[in-house]
Amino acid sequence: MPVVCILHHLERPFLGHAARPLRDAGLTIDERFLRRGDPLPEPAEFDGLLVLGGVESAVRADDDPLLRAEAALLVDAVTAGRAVLGICLGGQLLAHALGGRVRHVGRVIGWRELHRLPAAADDPLVGGLPEPVPGLHFNEDVFDAPPGAEVLLGPAPSGTAAFRFGECAWGLQYHPDVDEEVLEGWLRDYGTEIGDVDGLRAASAGWLDAQAQASSILFGAFARIVGERA
Repeated sequence: MPVVCILHHLERPFLGHAARPLRDAGLTIDERFLRRGDPLPEPAEFDGLLVLGGVESAVRADDDPLLRAEAALLVDAVTAGRAVLGICLGGQLLAHALGGRVRHVGRVIGWRELHRLPAAADDPLVGGLPEPVPGLHFNEDVFDAPPGAEVLLGPAPSGTAAFRFGECAWGLQYHPDVDEEVLEGWLRDYGTEIGDVDGLRAASAGWLDAQAQASSILFGAFARIVGERA
């Protein structure tokens, strides 16, 4: 069975919308909970690598031993031809590892309509996404696509919304992994940072069905890519 390794950074980790497509594809899921001390894998241990979000800042990746090790792993995985998908912090680390710039811009929270750019037309990950693409942002840092990458979706509030590097590595700034349960937890836990919780909850009601559909397509596509690379 092809193996997808998932790197978790959060105190309360989740797979959200990624869970069912990865399992339905028959992939072996190897979850590493880095806050609990799980070791990073070697590229030989997986066919796909999914790096999820966290509270750490990739702006300081060179000064943080774990983030520095993750960035090195991402370079090794891309070099080895493994399928790689980085989301939020994961996308920032991937951009950083490949020579892109990560910047601190302050809290960005909310939904945004994203649209496929010309490079996305035949992209195996995002080419099948509906228009518009639901873009849930919950971040303080953003990234600029690394040199040589194709920008796939836009417009981002700042930086790059999504890029592909080479044939099999993708970085996303937004959160397709967040489902309704996770979002409700964030509204509860981060209310003081969000500010207008009721406003975001009301806005989210109009996006959740589209989010579920788009996320199923995206993670299903990633699962297929993992299988093909294997």
